[in-house]
Amino acid sequence: MKRRTFLTGAGVALLLPRMESLGQVSEADAPRRLLTIVNHLSFYQPELIPQADGVFENAPPLLGELSDHFEHLKVFSGMDNPAVQNGFGHTPCVGILSGYFNKLHRRNRISIDQAVADLIGDETRFKSLVFQAGENLNFSQISWDKHGLPVKQIDSPRRIFNLLFQVDESDKTQQEILAEDRSILDAVLAQARSMETRLNVADRAKMDEYLTSVREVEKTVKRRAYWADRSKPQVNYELDDFDRQSVDDYVGTLLDLAVLALDTDSTRALTVQIPFWEGFKEPHLSGNYHDLSHHGQKPEKIEKLLMLEHAILRRISTALTTMKQRTAGNSSLFDQTTTLITASMGSANSHNFDDLPALVIDGRMKTAGHWRKQDVPMSNLYLGLLQLFGAEHDRFGESTGAFEVLS
Repeated sequence: MKRRTFLTGAGVALLLPRMESLGQVSEADAPRRLLTIVNHLSFYQPELIPQADGVFENAPPLLGELSDHFEHLKVFSGMDNPAVQNGFGHTPCVGILSGYFNKLHRRNRISIDQAVADLIGDETRFKSLVFQAGENLNFSQISWDKHGLPVKQIDSPRRIFNLLFQVDESDKTQQEILAEDRSILDAVLAQARSMETRLNVADRAKMDEYLTSVREVEKTVKRRAYWADRSKPQVNYELDDFDRQSVDDYVGTLLDLAVLALDTDSTRALTVQIPFWEGFKEPHLSGNYHDLSHHGQKPEKIEKLLMLEHAILRRISTALTTMKQRTAGNSSLFDQTTTLITASMGSANSHNFDDLPALVIDGRMKTAGHWRKQDVPMSNLYLGLLQLFGAEHDRFGESTGAFEVLS
């Protein structure tokens, strides 16, 4: 962090991406990052998992949302979490990333995202960040530290934005900026313009791209700012509340924030969880996400469920494409990031904790395609990921061996 550059003003601190002009990208080895995305209610697997092993031919519709990344995508299916089978309802979902749901009966206390964070998180402002697109229910906690304690999962885009850029809405100057409906970036633009004279053409373009993306995310977040210490009602300021019931507004914005956090090297281990909404609304669609996931094979419910799942995977694909467009040192953010997409259940309809899907996306992938791993512990994949990040472990949870993830 000593070599990193911040733009500061009015209490705001924007951590900039690494710049060649400032001597920050001379490292021979680019940092490795992990982006973990967990959908609590799983995906409708008949339209996600290919029927045949090997290269993708006639990919199912849901998987097709990730077609721009097929050459770097490996799909694992059929895996299980043998140590979560004794729970009821959604309770075992807390063990999706650790392999265990009952801390009194588990060999492994830590979740895979935090195990990787322990390996790569020492040089960033945040060792890890965990975002959550939904209420933190007692069975939606999925990130656990090495002591088996829950890692805070943040469900407010506004709070995440403020955390990343050290925005303090109680600061008088920041209140004035917000009350005038200006961007918080206005507090640092003078310093940004001054810095541009020290940057080469590529870095100036990168700086402009970064500031533009921050401003766009800030607009999308639709921050609610209300300050109790202002006594006159006419000067109270409040933006429209954030729509927590929209995939585009909520999941999409959390993914935008995730890309920003990785792009600025604020963290190298980031997890996004999508628990269920009790209610949701999209154009031409509204209802109860949890109810649709328990569809009972009714075609009308499955049709609506797939509309939501297509939207979720479409937003994930957009985030991956954005990462391909962002340079981070001498390579793209995408090339430096291993992305894991999985689900807490094999089927929410039957509360099944076997037949778990896992999609791994990595620019170094040698052989893309589908591999069915029937009745193999999910922890075998996690052990493979740990080793990918340099760990010398020979076991993780209920693992029986390590996947060669990139082979």
